[in-house]
Amino acid sequence: MSPNNGGRSRLALARFLRSLTRFRRVQPVVGRIHAVILRRSRGRIRRSRILAGGQPVLALTTTGRRSGASRTTVVAYLWHADAYAVGALNLGSDRDPAWCLNLRSNPHAWIAVNGERMAVVAREATGAEGEALWRGFIARLPATASSRALAQRAVPMFVLDPVVRDRG
Repeated sequence: MSPNNGGRSRLALARFLRSLTRFRRVQPVVGRIHAVILRRSRGRIRRSRILAGGQPVLALTTTGRRSGASRTTVVAYLWHADAYAVGALNLGSDRDPAWCLNLRSNPHAWIAVNGERMAVVAREATGAEGEALWRGFIARLPATASSRALAQRAVPMFVLDPVVRDRG
């Protein structure tokens, strides 16, 4: 095996994985079904072996930037101070996921996590904060380290700050 075969093998694997993300009609349906299962479990299901490698997950509901309709998907998260941090991985696709674009358009969203539903306001983490969150994702699931290379784009990181309702 020549030294160049390793590079060709990685490139072939990257192309194959990227081709999986081209099933644009199936991917959102699977995410929505996953979100329904997560919500109906009322917090009993807290991790996803199917879509997140066993990481803790939450159901994120955004408002569609063009349709105005509610869109729910399941994403892995990290704790970040008193908030939740999520990465817009999109399975190695060269495009940001729709939920990422929706949050940029309207940062007000809802999450269902650990059996609770709460309003959040999203902000995109940049600079040192974004890199620290990315390293946190890699530390939890090392397979995500290749996502940036596969996608050939920066992977946006978002912080979801819970909205504290005034009880007065």
